[in-house]
Amino acid sequence: MFQVSAPPISIFATIICLTLPFLPPILSLQSAVNVWPKPRLVSWPKPLARSLSTNFTINSPYHQNLQPAISRYLRLFRTEHHHPLITPSVNVSTSSPHLQTLSIDISDPTAPLQHGVNETYSLSISEEGETANLTAETAWGAMRGLETFSQLVWGNPSVVPVGLYIWDAPLFAHRGVMLDTSRNYYGVEDILRTIEAMSANKLNVFHWHVTDSHSFPLMVPSEPELAAKGAYGPDMIYSPSDVAKIVQFGLEHGVRVLPEIDSP
Repeated sequence: MFQVSAPPISIFATIICLTLPFLPPILSLQSAVNVWPKPRLVSWPKPLARSLSTNFTINSPYHQNLQPAISRYLRLFRTEHHHPLITPSVNVSTSSPHLQTLSIDISDPTAPLQHGVNETYSLSISEEGETANLTAETAWGAMRGLETFSQLVWGNPSVVPVGLYIWDAPLFAHRGVMLDTSRNYYGVEDILRTIEAMSANKLNVFHWHVTDSHSFPLMVPSEPELAAKGAYGPDMIYSPSDVAKIVQFGLEHGVRVLPEIDSP
């Protein structure tokens, strides 16, 4: 039997050829914009920035889950004063007025957070004027745009890139994390912190494997003995109010809580 080995350069070329069709379509990226995950389209022809007003506000149509997200991001914009490891090489305009407002427009504010929901958004920050514009199909897309905007703000006093346009949409409808609290109990605050981190990375499904044969930490009011005898301990039980808190926290972060309840 004969074995033929391809030269290393041929293998490398093959890998490159197979990889190129799957790269995300970044259409215009002329200067580094540190946003994660990297948006599908970024246009920033001139590396310019200007100051963010200390009274910066966000205008948006009312949405019961978006409003807490807006309050959360406003606090972040005003207090974080992020200093990147590598300071962006940009010209900060001293003559342009401070950016005062982010205006959010949502096409379908009633769309529920479900599989396949439209999370597309576009963000435009002009060189002139006092308002930036975030346009999204749904409230969930608006949350993704808010996360992007938050990553663009840096310094003390805070500045933000201008002359910038971003369009983004997820490549995958399901972007999730699975946590098994049957085999390994995690407290409510740990779960909330996980959901918060997921939102910062624009993930949208928290698969919560609550129970299984290993333990049953979920309190079911109609069958309280399941948790009383099935949990690892009396301090390792999720009450109905704990579950409601986790689900609501997820909605306010654009993360759908998908519980899996397996019986012993």
